[in-house]
Amino acid sequence: MALDILTGETIRDCVSMEACIDLMAETMRGVSDGKARLPPRSVVALGDAGNLLLDMPGAIDRPAVFGSKLLSYFPDNAGLPTIQGVIVLFEAATGRPVAVVDAVSVTALRTAAVSGLATRLLAREDARTLAILGTGVQADYHLRAMRAVRPNLQVTIWGRSEEKAEQFAFRHCRPGDEFAFTTNARSAVENADIICTVTASPTPILEGRWLKPGAHLNLVGAFTPTTREADTEAIRRSRLFVEIRKSALREAGEILIPIGEGALTAAHIAGEIGEVVSGKVAGRTGPDAITAYKSLGSVAQDLATAAYALEQAKRGGVPGVTRVEDFGAC
Repeated sequence: MALDILTGETIRDCVSMEACIDLMAETMRGVSDGKARLPPRSVVALGDAGNLLLDMPGAIDRPAVFGSKLLSYFPDNAGLPTIQGVIVLFEAATGRPVAVVDAVSVTALRTAAVSGLATRLLAREDARTLAILGTGVQADYHLRAMRAVRPNLQVTIWGRSEEKAEQFAFRHCRPGDEFAFTTNARSAVENADIICTVTASPTPILEGRWLKPGAHLNLVGAFTPTTREADTEAIRRSRLFVEIRKSALREAGEILIPIGEGALTAAHIAGEIGEVVSGKVAGRTGPDAITAYKSLGSVAQDLATAAYALEQAKRGGVPGVTRVEDFGAC
């Protein structure tokens, strides 16, 4: 039995942002239509240093594949990534393991792609000003995703470090671009049509009173019940969409904290992104409406992206696909 191994370089070569956005539309539609089985992730503590092993299994019908995303989280890794891992893919028809795929590159790509999908569905058609709060890897990928769905953007980058914000701006600025950087979050946000928060901040960096009518938010960085990048007013003012209601009401601090404050209820969630794709739920309701998409991620997105990358790599003979022969059962 042969097992393919796909590196991060292979993922980048095989899957364009545009293709991944379209793929995420079909994937999230399938999730909302009940075409996926996505049990809660399991977490294993590794000693007393905060190190974790995370296992996220799942199965999807389009494409027909199942598998698991396995991650290690080592917050004090010196000189190494905090999160490392793989996605293991199995063939749905036979149960045969077919590939091991780099999880870090898949996660970075599909996270931004779903934000791109949400922006395509929810942002105003004439949206042309973009604020990205954060300067890390997800800022890079989100800039690509936003440019894929709303070209010719005026971009402002916010970071706590002026040096990092400036470096990001110069790294990504293209001829003819209008690109700015700042350490003042309000100045980045208050004139923005599209706002992406992609930081590790556990407390709000975005205030709802700064938002102009018609803005769209992609809230990405926070992923626990006790952390959030946007305050209660930002959520209260927004027509709010999530990936999976059940997951959002279990893990999204941007939603759970305002509910705990009594500022809103679970009914404030207007719908899932997949329901907007299928037309079951309306997205933007008017030019002055403020819309928000809360990202948590789903293993369905990982499986779909990894399976698509494997298909493209085999079709194109892309270098970087290593085949391990004679991989068999124990």
